Amino acid sequence: MASPLAAPLAAAIGVGVVSAFFYLAVLFGGFGALILGYLAPLPLFLAGLWLGSTASLLAGAVGTVAVLAVSSSILVSLAYLVTAAVPVILVVRQALLARAAPDGSVEWYPPGRLLMALTGMGLAGLLGAAVLTLDQPGGLEGAVRETLGRMADQMFSAQGHQAPDPQDIWMAEVLPGFAVISWLVMTIVNGALAQGVLMRFGRNRRPAMRLDELELPRWLATAFLLAMVAASLASDPVGFLAVNAALILALPFAFAGLSVVHVFARSRSAKLPILVGFYMFLFLFGWPIVLMVGLGMIEQWIGLRRRLRPAGPDQEDE
Repeated sequence: MASPLAAPLAAAIGVGVVSAFFYLAVLFGGFGALILGYLAPLPLFLAGLWLGSTASLLAGAVGTVAVLAVSSSILVSLAYLVTAAVPVILVVRQALLARAAPDGSVEWYPPGRLLMALTGMGLAGLLGAAVLTLDQPGGLEGAVRETLGRMADQMFSAQGHQAPDPQDIWMAEVLPGFAVISWLVMTIVNGALAQGVLMRFGRNRRPAMRLDELELPRWLATAFLLAMVAASLASDPVGFLAVNAALILALPFAFAGLSVVHVFARSRSAKLPILVGFYMFLFLFGWPIVLMVGLGMIEQWIGLRRRLRPAGPDQEDE
């Protein structure tokens, strides 16, 4: 007779291998392979949010070993571990924490704290990169500019043009912050996709995390403003780190701004068209995300959602 643990164990091992395949698909190139690379955390989330924290830990370990076995590169396997496995293990562990409320209901780990845990991981990643490049000329900024300079040189040389000076590449100033934001957003998207799939088949352990329940700590606004001041006044390398830290700290406010939009849409009869139109506008132009950051800060100060939330029984968010 098969052990009751055999099926979950096999599932965790299987999704770890699938995740490693998705991650390694980027090596083969092409747009489809890039999409698979972004979806590498998805199988790990499915295992963790369905079978528990131990399953996510096992799946992440299997995925790391599989990447190492196929790529024969410790650096590639470490990159998978840091960017795919560890964030999933953190999110699953925290997301499945629950306690009994005084009224007898179950209180799940708040989405705001989960978002702050991911933000903290992003800041730790930025600091870790700065520490690892201390021996490089110019530190992290110098390493980023050198990398972008080599890429620009290859690109412009192929076209017969002179590559720009690495010091003139403005993207270098904000590239670490945007890279961390992209990493965190894809982690959140994969977690949301996994939770949605599990809810569709009734395999979820915790209920959906509603965007309008997102609550950020009061000190976050102070930390964000201090980072902005340091970015404006401090010289490099402190100023460089402050700019990128401010970008990362802006991410929770962007989600708070999105929660205001969701609450506003719920108060209207055309909820779905409003949200679809808004997200299309956001993805097409990009710059409205700055407005979402500002809206998120206003929400924290004056509570816009409370003013916009319709009276009556609570409604289920999408």
